[in-house]
Amino acid sequence: MYEPAPDLFDRTEAPVVRAAPVSQDVEAVEVFNPHGQAPVLVIADHAGRRIPSYLGDLGLPEHERARHIGWDIGSADMARRLATKLDAVAVLNHVSRLVIDPNREPSSPTSIPAIADGTFVPANQNLSEAERRHRLRLSFLPYHRMIARQIAALRQRVGVPVIISMHSFTPVMQRQHRPWHVGVLWHDDDRLARPVLAGLQEDPDLCVGANLPYSGNYPGCYSMRFHAERRRFPNVAFEIRQDLIETRKAAEAWADRLVEVLQPALSDPTLYARWGSWGLAAHADGAAVADARG
Repeated sequence: MYEPAPDLFDRTEAPVVRAAPVSQDVEAVEVFNPHGQAPVLVIADHAGRRIPSYLGDLGLPEHERARHIGWDIGSADMARRLATKLDAVAVLNHVSRLVIDPNREPSSPTSIPAIADGTFVPANQNLSEAERRHRLRLSFLPYHRMIARQIAALRQRVGVPVIISMHSFTPVMQRQHRPWHVGVLWHDDDRLARPVLAGLQEDPDLCVGANLPYSGNYPGCYSMRFHAERRRFPNVAFEIRQDLIETRKAAEAWADRLVEVLQPALSDPTLYARWGSWGLAAHADGAAVADARG
């Protein structure tokens, strides 16, 4: 019933609540609300800033590791709240993006950044291929395998799932101030993004970015490209400005706001179909039959 992932990923279909830890003191992956019944998967690539013990502090002081270069501030609270309100499963990565970024191609120069928004990262200089592969196995693969497993379970249960990705962005990047409160990101498939964007734009007090401050066309958006776009699943990504979600209460309030604009679109049964050859009105059952035929 489901489309198998490449050999890089474990094809086990049973949902798993916890992934193997990256070390005894760092748990890499969290699956929140594992019994959620919605045909939706929420993911958070940069939910935490933990670092495997063998890497110490990466050669960085605490105030640098706590900056946006280490994680997406507020994204974990938003992802959990969104999953709770939608009754969806959420998969959160808790290892710092400075160790290895799960939202970048492993071969990309930004996968393990030597310099992050002007900050020199001592532990990421002149890495051997063996160390790069070690970080890939330790902190990149467990997260993506978990997403693949949860999608496999959803494929069997609901046919075509929706994938929602939660991120946050710094108010100032490379000395440039960013006015947007929220960004709605997509690539080609705008079935979910367009109504959500329109709903947010109804609030005159919000500065809403359409594929801003980042674009769904940006090559670095690995997670959504791999898990949603290549399978033509309906999807959308959100970027919320970090100064608006610095506390749990504020992050949850933003998640509630997103739920209000998501729910009407998610209630449309025609959404649950593959993008492209099946057309916008194709039913999820037809897509599931296509999967079964290979």
